[in-house]
Amino acid sequence: MGVGWLLGVAAHPDYNENGWIYLHYTDLCPNGCTGDDSDSFFPVSMNRLDRGRIRDGDWVDVETLWQAQIDSYTSAPDTGAGGRIAFDNDEHVYISIGIKDLYGPQDLNNPFGKIHRIMYDGSIPPDNPFVITTTGSSEEIPFTRKTIWTYGHRSPQGLEWNYTRGRMWNSEMGPRGGDEINELLPGKNYGWPYHSLGLEYDGRTVERNKPLKIEFDVNTVEQTLVDISPSPAISSFAFYDNDKFVNWKDNILIGSLKGSSLFRMVFDGKKLVHTETLIKNLARIRDVEVGYDGLVYLLLEAREGSKIVRLVPIDERREVAGKN
Repeated sequence: MGVGWLLGVAAHPDYNENGWIYLHYTDLCPNGCTGDDSDSFFPVSMNRLDRGRIRDGDWVDVETLWQAQIDSYTSAPDTGAGGRIAFDNDEHVYISIGIKDLYGPQDLNNPFGKIHRIMYDGSIPPDNPFVITTTGSSEEIPFTRKTIWTYGHRSPQGLEWNYTRGRMWNSEMGPRGGDEINELLPGKNYGWPYHSLGLEYDGRTVERNKPLKIEFDVNTVEQTLVDISPSPAISSFAFYDNDKFVNWKDNILIGSLKGSSLFRMVFDGKKLVHTETLIKNLARIRDVEVGYDGLVYLLLEAREGSKIVRLVPIDERREVAGKN
């Protein structure tokens, strides 16, 4: 719990040529912050995306690419901040912002509960779905509204480019059940907090629009590709795009926190056709990555002794053991 943490690190797709490194973190609001929670016991913060280079051990050439308006800074803990970074094939970088505000995911002028898309250099793509206001409107569009790609997200734990379909996908935790894997289509609403296939923690149906007397048509929600209930609290995932594990090509490898397991999912287009548990009851798996060597790396989260472990094919493991 708390605010002010590093959430994600990613190297530019052309890192070997330009040296850019992207950092997604929660920016602590300076003194005099005008956010609604400025008098809170806890410091207020908000997600922010910077990029820079490492030169002679120093962090240099720093540029802030995405930063929300000061009045959106909040003392809500970073456990719901999201914080993922992903790149596509057309010089766009995507970032996930979670539910540091309860009802923000349905408000297009609020940065929370969204997937945002900008260019590698921080400029706004002209084809983003909410760049233009209604014809004739004099409304000033907030920067963070212009950068929205999709909205209605709860706790986006994973964000990856699906190279076989040419789409960005995400994973997110539901409330009591309702963990999701989504294909992110421009301008679409993914429902939270007015709709979920999971339940409220007290067992009720998720219908938070009703106490607010807000009309909401569930038919406008882009339904998830995969509903995972009961929830293992899915976390990060990766598309396996190497030949080291020959039977995993183009599959999703996805971790879980409460479930402490690693799953392999096979899709035919957008349809899930097979799920397998690769590792069970290991630890809270916070991150899943495929290395340049084709091996799979897992970040295991624990109160003490958190570590990164590596998965190798059985034949390779036997080969290494035989040399010792």
